[in-house]
Amino acid sequence: MPVIGAVVGTIMTGLLYWFMYGNGMQQIDRVLGDRRNHKLRLKSEANFKAAPIRSIKNPADAVGVLMQLVALARGTPTPEQEAAIEQQMRNVVEPDDDLATRLVFIRHAASQAADAETAIDQLAPLLREKLTPSERDDVEQMLEAVAVIHQGPTDRQERLIARTVRVLAEQA
Repeated sequence: MPVIGAVVGTIMTGLLYWFMYGNGMQQIDRVLGDRRNHKLRLKSEANFKAAPIRSIKNPADAVGVLMQLVALARGTPTPEQEAAIEQQMRNVVEPDDDLATRLVFIRHAASQAADAETAIDQLAPLLREKLTPSERDDVEQMLEAVAVIHQGPTDRQERLIARTVRVLAEQA
């Protein structure tokens, strides 16, 4: 038993000397600073990636991003899914609008979203404010039009559409 006490005492004395006379305090400060900087860096990266979604002010663009996210829920969007998104967008934008540029922005914003749930939460206030209840129902139909391609929607796509409908139906 005295041997264990001597070993523990030696270790504690070594740690105390390292902390007081060595660079123990600097090491601890550096580790804590690295942890703090890592958390800040992750938060900054998340804000940077969310910027395209937060910058959307047009409900048509918001719906386009949601359709793109539904297509991404199955995997890489196929040309058929892209064509369906484009067709749905043609129905809601002005005829003289530059749809190709709008679709590029929609793809970029959807690809930058951290996940679909976060994007829905960020877009829902805009859609609740700008769309009527019948237009919100149209959003569900647009999302389903993209999901039915390739033998119907997957479970993940169905959950995404259901969550979107539920979040849009909530009162702010």
